[in-house]
Amino acid sequence: MIAAMAAPVPSSMPAILALFAVFALAAAPRAQAIEWWQKDLDSALAAAAEKPAKAALLYCWKDGYAACADMFSGTLSDAKVATALAGHVCVAAKDDAAGKPTLAKYGITSVPTVLLLDPAGAVIDVVTGYVPVAEFLGELKRIGDGKDTIGALRKQAEAAPTDLALQMRLVRKLRSAGDVKGSAAVIAAIVAKDPKFASEPAAEARLLEICDQTFRVDVPPQDVDLKPLRSFLNAQKNKRVLFLGHDRVAGAEYRRQNLKAAADAAGKAWKNVPPDQVLAYGQNLAGKAYENWEALDKIDKGLLKEALEISKKALDEVEKRHKASPDGPYLASALYLHASVQIVNNLRKEAFAAMDRAMALNPKDENLKKAKDRWLDGSK
Repeated sequence: MIAAMAAPVPSSMPAILALFAVFALAAAPRAQAIEWWQKDLDSALAAAAEKPAKAALLYCWKDGYAACADMFSGTLSDAKVATALAGHVCVAAKDDAAGKPTLAKYGITSVPTVLLLDPAGAVIDVVTGYVPVAEFLGELKRIGDGKDTIGALRKQAEAAPTDLALQMRLVRKLRSAGDVKGSAAVIAAIVAKDPKFASEPAAEARLLEICDQTFRVDVPPQDVDLKPLRSFLNAQKNKRVLFLGHDRVAGAEYRRQNLKAAADAAGKAWKNVPPDQVLAYGQNLAGKAYENWEALDKIDKGLLKEALEISKKALDEVEKRHKASPDGPYLASALYLHASVQIVNNLRKEAFAAMDRAMALNPKDENLKKAKDRWLDGSK
């Protein structure tokens, strides 16, 4: 299987989980109920100071990413979400030249991402990836209650410096919010308390240290030295750390255009994938398999069959979410992705059935019909 941290899937495919990039500030199209701020972020923050919530919502997105489209047209267009955000100023960030410095400032590396900012522009908390309505409402309530926010976790971590799991929760939160620099001191403290990396938090902290040293912006992909990272992983038994580490190796090999090595590393990552990452990582791998299906087929015909199994497991997770909280457009996108992997496995009947179901769930999405018509003509 190929790397999850590779280049984005073309806009003709649903790139369910966005990948590393730097994006720019811009106003989003108007949603059904939320009133989107049409000026710059500084003025949005100033206006937020006068709002009941004393906060601005910054929605980071990219054209051609189905997860972003689903988040905007589904979750952020829901009337209940609009009501919950009535006391906020909502502004959007897109990949255009006007706002690149703003998103670079916040270190946004994946989309969709939602940041809650105080009037001074500091990050209160972050919500990453596509989040269904019910779950997003829960996140807004949690943040409003001050539970597990960046500030709350920081206070808890300061009060319990020997609780390494708590320290790592703060690290993950900071890095999700783009504050890699701010997380460095916490990481160093974790490693200092467990220098043999016997605990999972210490092993993950050391992994982050190695990755930060390895993947520097001033080092071209071809010059990246993966030996320290590979050596560390060879001595590891913790499944989460192995998942995270092999995924980074896979991404590095993909950027070198070494598909075979990327596939091997991503396969190792998938074998260690945590249950809460099956959906996101599975969809990512499935999308990349479709994008690179011809090359993968030449390397090893079994890789596309493996991608089909992975895609099915990811789709099963979406089906579970849909059953608990119906979300037609998101399920339709997931069916489209799975059908794409079925097509490159020559399962045309199954792919067309999946697309018919997707179109019934989201009849307004013209891309679904176009994709099916293209496949009916014999294209993949």
